[in-house]
Amino acid sequence: MKTKKEPVLLFWSGGKDSALALHEISRQEVLQVALLTTLTEEFDRVGMHGVREELLEAQVRSLGMAVEKAWIPPACSNAEYEARTEASLVRFKQRG
Repeated sequence: MKTKKEPVLLFWSGGKDSALALHEISRQEVLQVALLTTLTEEFDRVGMHGVREELLEAQVRSLGMAVEKAWIPPACSNAEYEARTEASLVRFKQRG
């Protein structure tokens, strides 16, 4: 009997830490669903490492994965960050 693979959504910063995490996950019996990242409005950059949106898109294309972008304002409060990230997670949960 074949077991169903557990779907995984990886928070993606665009840096080496995320690449290493994705590498480790790819070695597991999981279904890699998509990447989730936050980008800062006005700057079009990933909040954690400042990676430009164009580079993020190139990373995603090379990985052959989908990406969910949660846009946050500059000087974002933690409450706003959590609310916008949660909205992205809810969309994935609704899709199963």
